[in-house]
Amino acid sequence: MRESDCLTLENARVLSFAIYGSPVPHTSVFYFHSFASSRKEAKIWHTAAAKLGIRLVAPDRPGLGNASFQPGRTFLDWPKDVIALANHLKIQTFYVVGWSGGGPYVLACVKSIPRDRLAGAAVVSGLYPTSLGTAGMMLGLRLMMLAGPWMNGVVSMVTDIVVGKAARKPDPKIYEETLAKAIDGRPEVDKRAMLDEKNWPGFCEGTREGLRQGGQGTAVENKLNGSAWGFELTDLKVGEGGMPLTLWHGTEDINCPATMTIKAKELLPGAKLNMMKGEGHVSVAFNHQEEILRELIGLLD
Repeated sequence: MRESDCLTLENARVLSFAIYGSPVPHTSVFYFHSFASSRKEAKIWHTAAAKLGIRLVAPDRPGLGNASFQPGRTFLDWPKDVIALANHLKIQTFYVVGWSGGGPYVLACVKSIPRDRLAGAAVVSGLYPTSLGTAGMMLGLRLMMLAGPWMNGVVSMVTDIVVGKAARKPDPKIYEETLAKAIDGRPEVDKRAMLDEKNWPGFCEGTREGLRQGGQGTAVENKLNGSAWGFELTDLKVGEGGMPLTLWHGTEDINCPATMTIKAKELLPGAKLNMMKGEGHVSVAFNHQEEILRELIGLLD
């Protein structure tokens, strides 16, 4: 594992990243972390990636983890960072997978990165444009999404008060206790997945690292999520003749409701949708990594 590498880009901005998975990989997958998390979230996927011979490259997004802020950024700025990192690591062809708030960044890559570089993509429990409706989403998240574009400073301050200060305490147990209280209202299938001893430490470490610079990075992410994305799902050429794209989602997801995904699939007719009955937002990503990665890189049984 390499958990704290950095690349200084041409504009002097720092792009931080981690590398997990196989030490002798035969393919590379870029992992885009969830909303309010960081590169270290990908540690949860390390074992599955290593088993499948995958180098898992996990960059921090701007303002999260160790990455520099990028004023005025958009979703479509992200593919440029991905290509810069791939070039730095001398990776010609790669795949991308994103969980939750990482989903829009996967779709931005599908929009912007040519097929001679990007071989395929997967979105896991992904967030889609709010124009598709937020019915079934947890009230707190829905309010954040609605407030984000108009009250960015308030969202930043509240995030820092609620979880950011705890995340920066020297004792990690303080943040773990705060996070444990925050998951009480989630479906049991998600709580079991998060609290599983093989997932909980990595989940806590990933989100704690994401908040190391305060709530501003999270607020920018939230603003982008709740605003117009800068491209339409119908702009994406996926499936036959285009980019292979698979959407993974749980029927019991209350972070990114399944109804959003179903509507997104209608706008992406060439994509494949794996709707997983009884699974939640977290459980899909935490319990099915090998299955997701196998399908992504074409190692289906």
